[in-house]
Amino acid sequence: MIVWLNEYFGEISSDGKPFEEFRVAEEQADKLLGTVMIRERNPNTHGDDMRQMLTKRLTFDEAIRLADFSLVPKQRLAIIRREIFDQLDRIGME
Repeated sequence: MIVWLNEYFGEISSDGKPFEEFRVAEEQADKLLGTVMIRERNPNTHGDDMRQMLTKRLTFDEAIRLADFSLVPKQRLAIIRREIFDQLDRIGME
């Protein structure tokens, strides 16, 4: 199992504890392959680019290829994609 942690609504913690120390994470540790963190970003730049991509129901590759996005938003989306895929690659190595 891979848990996706999305900081859209803020930092993921409970009583000051990170997700890895949540009771559910400890109880399911034998099934947990890892976590992928989707960091909260500036809502006026990276966040807006992600919102537009998701609203249009596009993948990262589609958004980066389409003319709908200019160079800078494409670059920001590529950065986000790389961060997420790097995390997935690290999980696959464990």
